[in-house]
Amino acid sequence: MINTIRTGLDASNKEISTISHNLANGSTIGFKRSSAGFTDMYSEQVALRDNLDIGVGTRYVSAQRNHQQGSFIQTNGALDLAINGSGYFLAQAKDGTISFTRDGSLSMDSEGHIISSDGQFILSEAQTPLKIPFKVKNQDNQIESLAEVRINESGAVNSIYSNGSSAVVGIVGMAIFANETALKEIGMNQYSPTPMSGAAKIGRAGEASYGRIQSGALEASNTDATSEMAKMIKAQQAFSGSSRMLQAEADITKRLMG
Repeated sequence: MINTIRTGLDASNKEISTISHNLANGSTIGFKRSSAGFTDMYSEQVALRDNLDIGVGTRYVSAQRNHQQGSFIQTNGALDLAINGSGYFLAQAKDGTISFTRDGSLSMDSEGHIISSDGQFILSEAQTPLKIPFKVKNQDNQIESLAEVRINESGAVNSIYSNGSSAVVGIVGMAIFANETALKEIGMNQYSPTPMSGAAKIGRAGEASYGRIQSGALEASNTDATSEMAKMIKAQQAFSGSSRMLQAEADITKRLMG
């Protein structure tokens, strides 16, 4: 009996941990909430109890991520991008490793590369770093300075210069997966593919199953703080109840053993 009660304590603890993680990331751009998944455990049937399943507790399976679209936060920032629909931005670390993220709070480094919030290069549909020249020469051989950057819903990065000339420097790359719920969370709101998720299919926004890009906005976390707090109270009550049951069972066992 004690072992059965302990599984309830472990389950409640796992659920509290998952809910706490959701609440802690309630303001993280592009964050996707998770819920703890459990399965019932049963003992083997014995001859005298045919067709009767005897429960022996519960077992934690995994945290199941919910990829429902988050609401949009209007920022009007030229390099703030939100994905409306399916897809992930491609982010490349200094060592060449590529990860995938919904966090579109982008910026430019000192060399003109478009980078993620943690400094990784954002890749084009050709899987090369997107780079915007700060200065260019026009047809009259005059030097023009970068005045504005515009990114349309298809991900085309248009750089506009001081004398009015412009150029598309690349297309923001986007990745989709056969099973995005199976992506591995690697921290900093980034994911890597797994055999269950399938390999990344690279393309551009607006094509086939790819979502569209909304410039000047960011996707908020899909965590509902009110709902998570209600779940937290329920999980804490379950933990407290299991604790009292465990104490009572320990007291009974102690008395029986004299």
